[in-house]
Amino acid sequence: MEPRRLAFVLVLGLAALAVAGCGGRMSASEVANMQRKLNPTAFADISCATDRSSGWDYVCTYTDTDGPRKIGVAVRGRHLAEGSGSVPVDDVLPDGPHIKAPTREAYASRVDGVCAERAASVRALPSPKNRYELLDIGERVISLEELEQSRLAGIKPPDDEPAGVSVFLRSIDGVQRAIESWRDAFSRRNASDLLKAQSQLASARRASNAAAHKLGLSCRH
Repeated sequence: MEPRRLAFVLVLGLAALAVAGCGGRMSASEVANMQRKLNPTAFADISCATDRSSGWDYVCTYTDTDGPRKIGVAVRGRHLAEGSGSVPVDDVLPDGPHIKAPTREAYASRVDGVCAERAASVRALPSPKNRYELLDIGERVISLEELEQSRLAGIKPPDDEPAGVSVFLRSIDGVQRAIESWRDAFSRRNASDLLKAQSQLASARRASNAAAHKLGLSCRH
């Protein structure tokens, strides 16, 4: 778990114990004030606003060393009940608990959109001119797929497909591990290991594509 995500989860846990009161629901300003008190450094300029369309009761924005970011917060009465990981302010938050489970078609449309962005980014990578650039591109592909996987994990699956979605997300892990194995074999210039890694990568991609197909996705790795 990323440090900023872990920090926020801990903040929510502390807040759930610390917030006391009776009647009504925490307001946006109360949520912001609580976060600011618990972590004055990270949330010095935090502000929150109602945004039920995101699936969260409130969306809070703040600035850290990476620039403006935002988090989703769900409340239960006078308590902070759940929070999202943080994302850049222009990115889409993971679906909040108030988002209804989508139809298979709606889920497929969103997932295929995320996959298409990753595929376009991979295609835009420059052609390598030497082995060092090839290794670098392999690392960048892994980073793009990790970002894709993070976004896909934030999309609520259909009620009748939780197992299939889990298999699909795990299959992307398999592709990433296979790419890393290929990079390792290539960097060591081990012909035998490289052939094995290429075979494993092809197998991982077939498994991922099969899992996507079962969900009605056009997403391919």
